Amino acid sequence: MVAKEFYTPEEYAAAKEADIAAFLTSIGYELTRAGHCRQGKLHDSLIIRDDGRWYWNSRGLHGNSSIELYKQILLNDFGYSDELAAAIAAIKQLAAGRGTYAVSDARLREPSARLPGESLTLPAPFRNNNRVMAYLCHFRGLDAEIARGLVKSGKIYESADYHNAVFVAFDKDGRPRNAFLRGALSKSGRAFKRDLDGSDKSYSFSLRGHPDSYRAYVFESAIDAISHATICKINGEDWRDGYRVSLGGTSFLGLDRFLAENPNISMIAACLDNDPAGVRASAKLADEYSARGYSVMRESPEHKDFNEDLLNLRERVNAQGFER
Repeated sequence: MVAKEFYTPEEYAAAKEADIAAFLTSIGYELTRAGHCRQGKLHDSLIIRDDGRWYWNSRGLHGNSSIELYKQILLNDFGYSDELAAAIAAIKQLAAGRGTYAVSDARLREPSARLPGESLTLPAPFRNNNRVMAYLCHFRGLDAEIARGLVKSGKIYESADYHNAVFVAFDKDGRPRNAFLRGALSKSGRAFKRDLDGSDKSYSFSLRGHPDSYRAYVFESAIDAISHATICKINGEDWRDGYRVSLGGTSFLGLDRFLAENPNISMIAACLDNDPAGVRASAKLADEYSARGYSVMRESPEHKDFNEDLLNLRERVNAQGFER
């Protein structure tokens, strides 16, 4: 049981009796009818029976509590990392019948935790992208032509307020649905990072491959995805041989939507970080998506991530005149 001072007995009773399938549908978490059950559209291993029992087979979870299921969805898909905060949010939101975070205690707030459907307001752009291009190409070592293409498409730009690099993911209709900020001025210390309020993390930042590409390279960050494309280009390879998808972490929510919208993909390369969390997530990705019929391989960076690999490569080949 979670701390009772953050909700009333009436709220807990209402949340306990909530129709979880109806609630999820109301906030845009898509479900499809499958006999006497509802099945997750993005997570097809999530099954909710009409009698309230549910199973999330890929994660080894099951139960009959609406609160517990919604808590798990908040933890797995919407940026919550604290179980207590997720449980309280689940009770408050289910009781209210809407996807709003209503906990008043500031120590339990998780600004990065949001639900789809909230409005996404992008920062105003600066009159040019000079500082962001310098950050991407000189500090991060990314290929200038690839970076310029992403800027031209609106997927990356420089904010007018703090000159942050803004990375934007769009839906199929060209509407921005997910955006995150990265500090472009600091070249030492801990860089500023923040997801924008109202972002829907089921929409992933991506680099498109050729129309007939059947391979998806999957990364934890947009910088790593662009770094991998840059490494391919330096090595004389066609970097458009596949799509490159950034998860914005290790949740597979963005990958699920990407695969649902790109049925031509049959092969997945797990290019997650070479650290304990990345190794665990890669193994989980291989198990889950191999079971769905995808051919999955692990492409691990030599160092911690592919941007570190790129910077090391730049040091070795800079004398040969490769563009910085």
